[in-house]
Amino acid sequence: MTAVAASIPADDQNHDPQTEHQELQEPHEHYDFYVAGPFFNDEEIHSMERLEAVLESHGRKLFKPRFGEVDKREHDAAWPKFCFEQDIDGIHDSDAVIANLIDGDTGTMFEIGYAYSRGMPVYGYYEGVKPSDTVNLMIAQSVSAVFAGPDDLAHWLETGEHAQPEFKQF
Repeated sequence: MTAVAASIPADDQNHDPQTEHQELQEPHEHYDFYVAGPFFNDEEIHSMERLEAVLESHGRKLFKPRFGEVDKREHDAAWPKFCFEQDIDGIHDSDAVIANLIDGDTGTMFEIGYAYSRGMPVYGYYEGVKPSDTVNLMIAQSVSAVFAGPDDLAHWLETGEHAQPEFKQF
C-alpha cells in the first residue's frame, strides 16, 4: 500500500476534484436535463435530435453538451480541459441526466457514472431497444429507467407512467 501511495505526486495526495470544482464554479443557469450522448456521425446526431425534441416539446430546459464551444476544438490546446469543466458544470446545474445509449460512447458512460455517484436521477434512452439487445450492467443498474424511443419518453413525460423495455444486462 505504501508503494502505491509513494507513487502519487505529493500535491495530488489530498486532491479532491469535487471540492476543487465547486470552488471554481460560478453561478450558472438551471436545467431540467443534461442530455448526454454521442454525436459523432449522422445516425447519432439524428437520435440526439429526436431525444432533445421530445424533451423540449414538453417544456424541459436542456443542457446539450454537443453544442459546447465547438469552434475551440481544433484551435485551442486548452479545449479538452475547458470542455470537461463545461460538461461537469452542466451536470451540476441540472436536475437529472438522460443518456442516449445508442452506442458505448465512453464520455456518455462517464457522465452517467458521475451523475449517479452524485445521487442524481439518471435515465437511459435507447431507440428501438429489443429483448436481444444488451446494456452493460453497470449502466443498466445506474439508470432509473430506459426509454425505448421518442414515443416512450413522451408518454412518461405526459403521464409519469413507464414500462421498462426488455434487454439483456452483461
